[in-house]
Amino acid sequence: MSKTVKNWLIAAMALILAGAAMFTAALALCGWDITKLGTVDYVETTLEPSGDFESISINVYTTDLRLLPSEDGKCRIVCYEDEKVSHTAEVKDGTLVIDTEDTRRWFNFISVSFTSPTMEVYLPKNEYEYLDISTDTGAVYLPNNFTFESINIDGNTGSVVCYASTKKDMDFELDTGPILLCDFSAGSMKLKTDTGRIKLNGGTVAEYIDVEASTGEVSLENITCRDLRAKADTGRVSLNGVTCNDLHAETDTGSIALENVVGSGKFELISDTGHIGLNGCDAAELYIETDTGSVSGELLTDKIFFAESDTGRVSVPKSMTGGRCEIKTDTGSIEMEVRGHRE
Repeated sequence: MSKTVKNWLIAAMALILAGAAMFTAALALCGWDITKLGTVDYVETTLEPSGDFESISINVYTTDLRLLPSEDGKCRIVCYEDEKVSHTAEVKDGTLVIDTEDTRRWFNFISVSFTSPTMEVYLPKNEYEYLDISTDTGAVYLPNNFTFESINIDGNTGSVVCYASTKKDMDFELDTGPILLCDFSAGSMKLKTDTGRIKLNGGTVAEYIDVEASTGEVSLENITCRDLRAKADTGRVSLNGVTCNDLHAETDTGSIALENVVGSGKFELISDTGHIGLNGCDAAELYIETDTGSVSGELLTDKIFFAESDTGRVSVPKSMTGGRCEIKTDTGSIEMEVRGHRE
């Protein structure tokens, strides 16, 4: 190593140490409250729109959003916001419209902030027609106090936690954020995220559920619906305690795990390289296919098995009654059992 390079490394290390010392000193002067080092000024604002409304439309950027029941029967929006990124609220044609006003100049984007803007929307009623939310990086929280005809949420890197229900449809789409739904009911549901996780726990859907994640995991537990489609590219598809008619589960490199999943129609389980496992599951008809992954599990009732693998081991019951169960793999093994009938 040359002398010049050594001198540059020594100088760089000295600057790093000096910067760390200055940061520690500034933090100490702020009482070790890192939020005080931010350069963005936040203010608390309360908006009280007048007029009756049956629908809600909300457009926020980075604000974390919560819907809450109003205790005094009046609509009120409480914002903790950047002075230059404020919000407006008014009732237009029976719809509560909440929008964002961004007055920042280019130099305002060169800033440091250690807190997130928040918005709490207090609603006077429990039931509304539709809820439409557009967000960029903010988190959305919907409690179980509310029921809507439909809910639509479109976001970038935010997250959604939903306990609310709909009479018709739910349509959530995020780029990288997780989606969590608990104790809900809906007419139909479509949830999509690229790199985030999708988790449903304790819900009833009258028509169909369509959930899709690219690199995130799809997890459904204690769900009842008519038809179900669950897809993940590199993530895992996990179903536990699900009752449905038809089921289509698909992954590329992720695995598919079913436990206590019962259907009255047809199950289609497809994976390229992931393992497919069934424990205490059943359907009138099953079709299972994987390339290099293996298939194993236990069904509840007899099936007529059609199982084949190019190079893997195949072990299935020799039953001549029941619905059709077709299993195909290229290099993976197949090992299936029927409860109460061990081979």
